[in-house]
Amino acid sequence: MPRKYRTIIIYFMVATMLIGTLFTGAAFWL
Repeated sequence: MPRKYRTIIIYFMVATMLIGTLFTGAAFWL
């Protein structure tokens, strides 16, 4: 269980970083 939650948290952090980078790029280009 804890390892599953840890992997989910890691994936969530990576997804948040990717979305933040995309939004930053969009704001930079717009």
